[in-house]
Amino acid sequence: MNFILNLLFLATFLAFAAKRLMIYLHALQQDDYNNERLFAWIKRHKVFDTKLSLGLAALGVLVWILPAFLTVLVASGGLLYTAYADIDPRTRSKKKLVLTARAKRIYFPALALCGLSALPLLTLNPLFLILPVQAVPLMLVLSNILNQPYEKAVQKKFYDEAVAKLQEVKPKIIGITGSYGKTSVKHILGHILKAAAPTLITPGSVNTVMGITRIIREQMEPNTKYFVVEMGAYGPGSITRLCALTPPDAAIIIAIGQAH
Repeated sequence: MNFILNLLFLATFLAFAAKRLMIYLHALQQDDYNNERLFAWIKRHKVFDTKLSLGLAALGVLVWILPAFLTVLVASGGLLYTAYADIDPRTRSKKKLVLTARAKRIYFPALALCGLSALPLLTLNPLFLILPVQAVPLMLVLSNILNQPYEKAVQKKFYDEAVAKLQEVKPKIIGITGSYGKTSVKHILGHILKAAAPTLITPGSVNTVMGITRIIREQMEPNTKYFVVEMGAYGPGSITRLCALTPPDAAIIIAIGQAH
């Protein structure tokens, strides 16, 4: 009986962690897989679990008067409801989470780490389960760190291929940056240039080194004459790194607002 209850508890916790991880992975992806920016986002938006943790705390007090099976059922129900209520950033965000190969390499080990963090606590008071609930973003960061050596090797290979392709095609590069309005101006300029010659623009809000690298490798044609690049400034050195990849022949600075 205890084994079945523990298995139920673990399964529902993993269901919760699988959904919650996607929220943090979405933010990590938007911040170019930078752990420091993820922590800043969590702090800025106060993205900490509250309702589930408070529920587990209350259940931890009541555990002395509730049967074990009822405690597990209530806790499991809370985990499942939270998983259901959490937004799915793959479908309900302006800039949706894309489960790329890199995202999956971070996500699935993080989910396994979440399960391992909860495993020793299943037989203890539900109060202790608050720890792995709050640790979900930390498991994502740990998985990201463990992936770094492989990611750096893959990124260098892709980066070198993109540089070689640019040197071969030799398009005129127009860089666009600013605090806001980059995407709109990019699309307007791209529409105008396409009327004159084959033109490639970075799609959507792609504006990081690896995002632009992927577009060059996958979408740049041998006859491309103009390449319109949106450049995102996430901190000191961002534009320098983007210009090293795509040295602009011309540039447009839209506006420098409070964010910068």
